Order: sequence, then C-alpha cells, then structure tokens
Amino acid sequence: MRYKWHNGLVKAMGRQCFLMLMLMLPIATLAQVADNSRRVDTLSLAERISVRTNLVDWGLLVPNIGVEFDIRNTNWNRWAVNANFRYRPRTSSTYVRGIVFNIFEATLEGRVYWRERKCTATGYLSPHRYWWDKLWSCRNMLPSHPNWVFYRGGYVTYSKYSMLWGGGEGRQGTAYMAGVTWGFVKPFLAFQNGNSVDMEFGFSAGIMYNKYDTFRADRENNCYPKTGHQDGKFGPMLRDLHVALVYRFGNYPIQKKYRWRYDVDLDFREKKDSIYNAWLTEREQKYIRDSIYRVVAQEFKLLYDSCVDVRHREQQQAIDEQAPARVPNYTPKQLAKMRRDSIKQARRDSIDAIKKHYTDSVNAVKKARRDSLAKNDPKLAKKFAEEDAREAKQQALRDKIERNKAKAKEKAKDAQATIERQRAKREAEKKAEAKMTKEEKAAARKAKAQAAQERIARMRERRQAAKKAEEAAKKADEGGAE
Repeated sequence: MRYKWHNGLVKAMGRQCFLMLMLMLPIATLAQVADNSRRVDTLSLAERISVRTNLVDWGLLVPNIGVEFDIRNTNWNRWAVNANFRYRPRTSSTYVRGIVFNIFEATLEGRVYWRERKCTATGYLSPHRYWWDKLWSCRNMLPSHPNWVFYRGGYVTYSKYSMLWGGGEGRQGTAYMAGVTWGFVKPFLAFQNGNSVDMEFGFSAGIMYNKYDTFRADRENNCYPKTGHQDGKFGPMLRDLHVALVYRFGNYPIQKKYRWRYDVDLDFREKKDSIYNAWLTEREQKYIRDSIYRVVAQEFKLLYDSCVDVRHREQQQAIDEQAPARVPNYTPKQLAKMRRDSIKQARRDSIDAIKKHYTDSVNAVKKARRDSLAKNDPKLAKKFAEEDAREAKQQALRDKIERNKAKAKEKAKDAQATIERQRAKREAEKKAEAKMTKEEKAAARKAKAQAAQERIARMRERRQAAKKAEEAAKKADEGGAE
C-alpha cells in the first residue's frame, strides 16, 4: 500500500491568523493593578470565557487555539475546564518532500487556580510543615507575586499525526495521552473596552499510548510507501510547553478572579472564623480536662502501692488471729491457702476502691463543665437533667444487683463456715471414738439411741399439744357461732 501524504508550508495561513489576533487587541491599554475588594461578584457569561493560543506551537508553524470556561459564576470560583486544538493540515505538492509534519490534536483539560496567601506562624492560616505539602502550597510568609495566578490540573488528549524528518523512516499513527499540567498566569495588558490579555507559562506531561505505521519517502515513484507497523505501547510524554497569550472578555481581569472565598465573602468569613474559634475553645478545654485527668491518675498511682500493702498486712494479721477460732485443727497448707485468697481479695478490693475514687473525680470534673454550659443554655440544662435522671435509675439498678450479689456471697460464706464446723465436729467425734474401749462405745451408742428416743418423744408431745390446742380453738369458734 502506498500513502500519498504531501506536506507544504502554510506561511500565508500563519500570517492571516497572526493578523486576526492583532485585530482582536485594541491599541489603547491600561495598567493592571492588584484588586483588594472584599465582595462577592457574579460574573456574566462572557466574563467566564477566555481564549488562548500557544506561541511555542506557532513557532513550530502549528496553528492552535484554546477556549476556557469557568465552572461557577462567582469571583471566588477556582475551577475551570478548557478545550485546546492543534491542526497543521496537509498541503498539496507535485513532488515528494523529505520533511512531513502534519498533526491534529484535541485536548480536554481541567484546572484549579490559586493565589499565594500570606500566613503566620500561628493562627487560622499557618504554613505547611511537610515538604510534600510545600510542593503544592499557596501559603507564604511574604507573598512575592500577589498578581500571579497559579494552576494545576489534569488532561486527556487525542492526537493523529504524520511525521518524517530527512531521509529516514517516518511515522503515521494515533496517540492517546493523559497526565498533569502546572503553570502560572501573569497579567499583561488591559484595554479600555474592558478586555484583557495575560501571559501563561507552564507545561503538561504524562503517559502516552501510541500505535503507528512507518513509511519512507520514495522520490523515484513520487510516493510514501508503508514499511512497517507498530502495535500500541505506553511511554512517558512531555505533551507541550505553555508560553501562551490568554484573551479575556468582559470587564473582569484576572486580578479580580480566582480569589479565595474567605477573602471576598464577609458572611462566609465570619462563619468560618466562628467554627475555628469553637474548635480552638474545644481543644483548650480538652487539654485542661486531660491535664486534670493526668494529675488525678498520678495521685492515685502514688497511693495505690501503699493502700494495697496496708490492706495486705491487715488481712494477714486478721487471718492469723481468727484462723484457730474458725478452724480449730487447721493445717499449714490450709492457712497458706486462706492467706493467698485473702490477699487476692484485698488486692481486688483496693483496686476497686481506687477505680471508684478515680471515676468519681472524673465525673466531678465533667459535672462542673456541664454545669457551666447549662447556665448559659436552658436546652442543654434540660437535656443534662434528663441524662442525670436516666443515669440515676441505672445506678440504682446496678446498686441493687451489687447488694444481691453481696448477700449471696455472705450466705455462701456462712454456709461454707457451717459445713467446716460440722466437718470439724465429726472429725473430733471420730478421733474421740477411736480412743474409746468397746464398753465405752456400746455405752455411747446406747446414749445416742436414748437421746434419739427422747427427741422423738418430745416431737410427739409437741404434735399432740398442737392438736389439742387446735381442737379447743375449734370448739370455741363453734360455741361463739351458737
């Protein structure tokens, strides 16, 4: 297959475009000064549109044009979208040229603009601390270019091209690109009709997906035959360098646009300042609360060891004094186990007491803070009262549960003591019985049997007495009825 791509210089077209650009610019100009007004302006449709052309592309004899549109119609809006086009057409020629340079490119780009802002070491607008923030930061202690507007953004590009340089192989294909753009815009000229011209400097770079055919110049046959094909592949790409003229319509130059809302909107600034002051107040109160909590915790930590040690000693002394009375024939192992259990219980009691004291101190601090807030706000006072009532009910329920648990523990403890006494009594009886003779054992059994008979007789007498009393009461009731 043979391709007949012909290329020629478009000097006449370039001169015409340049003349048209000059006709767009009135001769009379005004000085561009900084704008420090503190108001929100609504922009017209024309004031949101700007047209640009890249002088670097014109230097390469590539006609180009771009149109940008601000997304919102306020002067604090900093977002914009633009479409850029490059087109160098084919020109007819009667012979095969050694240089071919044809291109069509369409780019869609999104940008966000910002200005340098003065910041202080402490305050609402403080400087960034990390180097990765400083790369994109707009905060400076002393702004050096108050009239400049910086921008960053991203782009996607579709390109169709045909290029051949000298006697080598040329390329004809399609490319898709995506990446980032960065630069700044500087005021240049302002005219009496309100329009203005700015200078734009920057670059765009990213990743390109490219697929193309290769060809060469065949002067003998006066054509461009295809010599190969390259499938799609990815690679880095510097798309272009911006040295552009930006023409803005309407009586609203760039010094007034792309402002920070905080700088132009009084109501917004007051609301934002109130939010920031509330945040500072809350942070200060939190610092005070944390300081109080730390002091309380340190005090309890100092008292913890001494309290536990005193409780341990008191518990051991009580065990040593009460052990013979509770268990007349205790062993050293039993006494050691009782000491360990009592020490564990003393430790738990000490920890619970310290936790309760700490919780009470923290709750006292919270209550004092809530009382101070409730004095100035009746709604908060009512809300806090309802919360206190609910908490009181829950605490009463918890206290009741704890009392029931304590009673159950006391009953279990008494039952265990009774069992131990009965066990000790049985063991003592067994030891005493082991020392008796047969006659003494027989006498003891006889005494037990006699005691049992006496108990049975007493129980029978009580039942009979109760029966007689019941019959007497019945007769008394019948006589009263008659």
